[in-house]
Amino acid sequence: MLNHTLLTMAHYGSIAVLILALCVEYLIFRRGLNMVRVRRLLLADGVAALALFSIFATGCLLAHEHASSVAQIFVHPVHGLKMGLFLLIVCSLDYPSRLFYRWRRALRLGKAPMISIQQHFRVVWILRGNLVLVALLAVLTKPPLL
Repeated sequence: MLNHTLLTMAHYGSIAVLILALCVEYLIFRRGLNMVRVRRLLLADGVAALALFSIFATGCLLAHEHASSVAQIFVHPVHGLKMGLFLLIVCSLDYPSRLFYRWRRALRLGKAPMISIQQHFRVVWILRGNLVLVALLAVLTKPPLL
């Protein structure tokens, strides 16, 4: 089996990488869009997606390590709250990711992508909200005992 300390550090490291990737996305998106910034934005979005997958995988392994059944996981309301927050983060990041992914065709053609004011407003507030949700998720997690 995996080392518990290593698994815990990978989980917290993934949370830190997600926070960093969301901050980078937010800062790049707020400065305006040109072709270089859109490519960096796509890279930061990919890193955020990998961090989300890593948080999910390491969280499942940690939960499986501590509980002998799925029913034991759902006994504690904090686990349900953390899973709900995580699913809310994943679902809300779907809109910006799909928007950024659609810009790849324009990049291949050598054009800077066009974005409406409403799309810009939505993405900015989704990224801000997700930064708050990830910080809340990090606060709810139990710190590792080393």
